[in-house]
Amino acid sequence: MNIEIASICDAATANGAGGRLNILGAFDRIFPQTFPFVIPQCSAAFRIRYQRAEAGAHKLTLAIEDVCGHAIVPPMQSEIPFEPVANGFDTAAVNLVLNMQRLQIARADKYIIRLTVDEEELATLPLYVLEDPRIKQAPSANNGEIPN
Repeated sequence: MNIEIASICDAATANGAGGRLNILGAFDRIFPQTFPFVIPQCSAAFRIRYQRAEAGAHKLTLAIEDVCGHAIVPPMQSEIPFEPVANGFDTAAVNLVLNMQRLQIARADKYIIRLTVDEEELATLPLYVLEDPRIKQAPSANNGEIPN
């Protein structure tokens, strides 16, 4: 198996086995104004290419964790059929989209989205949810004035 596409995005759709995977607004960082923070809508999208011998049912797990390995939501598990490779083709592909609503982020941190297939980790995606480094902090000196 080979991961051709792995993305965190604003939205994604997939149509049929080996069909089109549509990704809108890929990102890997968010700079909220306050914490805790809720991402109203996002998706994790994957395209997995597989060989003829890999067709069949496979156990998939998608976990979203902080850098210490603590899950921020329960891991999502499913059994996905990889359809037989059609005659005349060497490989096939399956598209996976996980749409998430109201993903709650408690604190500024690096988070990791892990895709595991049959107990083997195939993809990791970083998600940086940090304070915006472009916002200057008001210094305690200089009478509260913010320098240019």
